[in-house]
Amino acid sequence: MAIGSRIRGGLYGVAVGDALGATVEFMAQEIVQKRYGVLTDIIGGGWLGLAPGDWTEDTELTLAVASGIVQAPHDPVNAVGEEFLRWYKTNPSTAGTTIAAVFQQVIGGCSWHEAAYQLHCKTAHTAGNEALMRTLPVGLAYCERKELMDKTQAVAQMTHWDNRAVITCQLYSMLAYFLLGGKNVADSISAAHLWLAEHYPDREALQSLWLELKEKMAKPESTGYTVDTLACVLWALKSGADLEQAVIAAVNLGGNANTVGALTGGLAGVCYGFEAIPSRWLAKISPGQRERLDKAAASIKRLRGRMFMEDSYYS
Repeated sequence: MAIGSRIRGGLYGVAVGDALGATVEFMAQEIVQKRYGVLTDIIGGGWLGLAPGDWTEDTELTLAVASGIVQAPHDPVNAVGEEFLRWYKTNPSTAGTTIAAVFQQVIGGCSWHEAAYQLHCKTAHTAGNEALMRTLPVGLAYCERKELMDKTQAVAQMTHWDNRAVITCQLYSMLAYFLLGGKNVADSISAAHLWLAEHYPDREALQSLWLELKEKMAKPESTGYTVDTLACVLWALKSGADLEQAVIAAVNLGGNANTVGALTGGLAGVCYGFEAIPSRWLAKISPGQRERLDKAAASIKRLRGRMFMEDSYYS
């Protein structure tokens, strides 16, 4: 499969998973089942009252990360930050408490990492999934594994300093890396864990999180906690035989359905390619939003090619 299809599939997968899941965001799984049976179509509504095909901050911040990385791939934090603030200045109704607090500190003059660290020291509650939900472009953009891990950490810690947020983002990025290289879901999960286990500086923290993740995958619960979220994503990917099945399984867990749907769709899109996305879902995404997704996908593909030629690496 062409790498362009995988990159485009990943970004579109985020968008359709987000749009599908937004309908049932914050609903208990039992309520989802009672109201919809199994939700399979993008119909809008939900607590935000979205039109069918509209997406939430999950896709917006994913596109912000993509844009920032393309602008400044070797040191993306400030460029990504400018994209974050451009979105935040539109006064979105869906900005989470952690990112809103950090954004306000940055507007007040703090650096991104200083603001995130201060918030973590003050509250110790920065293990939410708002860093994880936007991390796919990092996994798509970087060809060298150590740089991929470093850039994932740098972008995650712009808002979420907690080590659990960082590790879940790094696992997700590494999954995207191996899926982009053609491995299947099961092999990518194993390869990502193995590589991190061999190279991660705090192996005890990694192993603790991995054990927690495996335990939660056995009984997935869709919450705002980053480990719960990644467990739901991995469960959905392993449960579905294709992109459509995986995303439907993800959003019908209810709870943080748009984020779990977006993250599942992102990895499933990388695994199965753009062509695997149901046409009925694509039809709900407006031409203007499709143009934004296509531009981001093309830019990341060009960036990967340029970095490969400049640095002569791919491992």
